[in-house]
Amino acid sequence: MNRLILAIVFSLPSTLLAQTFTYAPINVPGATQTEARGINNNGEIVGFYKTAACVDYDVKVPSCPTKGFKYVNGSFIKLMVPNSVSTAIMGVNDLGDLVGFYTKADGSKHGFIWFHTNVVKTIDDPGTSPTTVPFGINKAGTVVGGLWGINSNGTFPDGGWVWVNGTFSNMDPESPNAAAPCCWSVNGIANSGVISGQLFQADFNQAWFKAGTDEDFYMNIPAGNSGADTFGTGVNSGNDAVGYTGPSGWFAKNIEANEGTSDATETAPKFIKVMFPNSQSTVAFGLNNLRGVVGIYTDSTGKQHGFLAKPNF
Repeated sequence: MNRLILAIVFSLPSTLLAQTFTYAPINVPGATQTEARGINNNGEIVGFYKTAACVDYDVKVPSCPTKGFKYVNGSFIKLMVPNSVSTAIMGVNDLGDLVGFYTKADGSKHGFIWFHTNVVKTIDDPGTSPTTVPFGINKAGTVVGGLWGINSNGTFPDGGWVWVNGTFSNMDPESPNAAAPCCWSVNGIANSGVISGQLFQADFNQAWFKAGTDEDFYMNIPAGNSGADTFGTGVNSGNDAVGYTGPSGWFAKNIEANEGTSDATETAPKFIKVMFPNSQSTVAFGLNNLRGVVGIYTDSTGKQHGFLAKPNF
C-alpha cells in the first residue's frame, strides 16, 4: 500500500512538545569541522572530519577532503582507508563494520565496506559514472546507498541502490500520482530490513520510508516548513525514522504503528523536532534502536559540529 502525506504537521500538541532530547557535542580534536553520521546499537558513533577550511555545497555528501573517525567509550579512533587521500565514513552496524567512500590520489572515488576483521572491500556499482556512496549497513551485511555526482560545484544524487552479497539492485521508490521523479538515494537501513531515503518529485525533495512492499512519503516537516524540501536519513528496527527539513532535524516515532487498510484510515506518525540548543541549523543523520540520534549542527559562528542526542521519552 502506498500513501502520500504532504504537509503533515502544522502544529505540535503540548504532549509532543514534552518529548525532547538531551544533546552533547562531538568534536574530533584538531578538526575544523566534525560530522557524526552513524550510530549502532552498542553506542559506537562514526563519521568524518576536516582539518582544513573548506566549503561543502551539500552536507549529505562531502566534496572536500575528509578523514574518518570512530568514537567509542569517549575516545576517538581516526581512520583512513589504506592508500586513500580522503575517507568519509557514513555508517556502522552492530558488528563494527563500517561503510562510506574514499578518494585515491588519482581523484577517483569508490565505495567501501571496512569489516570489523580489518579487511577493506571496495564496492562500486558497475557501469555507472557517478560515485557509489554507501550510507548504511545492517547486521546482516546488507548495504544501502546512492549514486552521487561529486564535484567542485556541489553534490547530487542520481539513483538509489541496495547491495546484498555482492549484487547491486536499484531502489527508486515513487510516490503515486506525482510528476517527474528523479534523484533518489537510499540513506538508512535497520537490522529489521526497513529502509529510508530521499527522492525529488512534484517539485520537492521528499523523504520516504519502506517496510516490505509498503512505501510512505513525507515532506514539509516539522511544523512551519510548508513548501520545504524534506530528507530521510536514518531508521531503526522499531520503525522510527530521522531526517531533516530546512534548518532543523526531525524524529518520527514508529511510522508503521498506525497503518490502516487504506490511505483514508491511516494516521500520520508523530514528529519531534531535533534541534541542538542555540544552533543555527541541525541535521539528523543516524539512529539506533535506543532512539539515540547523531548528526551535525552549526553554531552561531557558522562552525559545524557533530552531536549525539538521547531521548527523554
